[in-house]
Amino acid sequence: MKDINLYLIRHGQTEWNIKDQMQGSQNSPLTEEGILGAKVTGKYLKDIPFIQAYSSTQQRAMETRDYIINENVNVIPTAELPDLCEMDFGLWEGKHVPTLKKAFPEFNTYLTDPANFDATVNQGENYQQVLARMERALNTIIEKTKQDTGNILVVSHGTVLRILLCVLNGGDWRLHRDEAYFPRMLNTSISVVNYKQDENQPEGQFSVKFYNNIDHLANK
Repeated sequence: MKDINLYLIRHGQTEWNIKDQMQGSQNSPLTEEGILGAKVTGKYLKDIPFIQAYSSTQQRAMETRDYIINENVNVIPTAELPDLCEMDFGLWEGKHVPTLKKAFPEFNTYLTDPANFDATVNQGENYQQVLARMERALNTIIEKTKQDTGNILVVSHGTVLRILLCVLNGGDWRLHRDEAYFPRMLNTSISVVNYKQDENQPEGQFSVKFYNNIDHLANK
């Protein structure tokens, strides 16, 4: 039987986060607050015997992952998966969010109506594409895990983690942008997803144990 715990963490705060700029396929550096958040998260998880630490291929996620595992008492192998990357916002990358709200009616659809968001307007990704590759990322991680039990660290991004966790928690992806329905992922928040597969099951099951927890950041 497989019994794997996946610790899903959003990267630390970046300069574009605090400037309210669209940050998807492009990158901006972690702020001092972002680095501190990653280190505090690492200290909180330092006794978890992770067997592997994944991140997206984007710098902010890789750095957050490394700050976290550097606090751990164990030596943890690392790897990157492109499928864990943030949503590609195309022509909107790096643009100031209030400006986009005024200039593009479709931007408000992106914010409030995922099912009807047409990504051709910004030449980026739509939500169904994002969800499909995030689900593929989790399946890849499970397939690559040789042990039947253990803990795996996964550092990814706010938009993609939000839709994935909403769906894994039994929610409707079309409603995941509604803050009252499913909250946005906070920087260096911790969510834990369990994967179980019995010997007589052809496919295992993912279940969300908790999500978007920031209790560890209270006294940083």
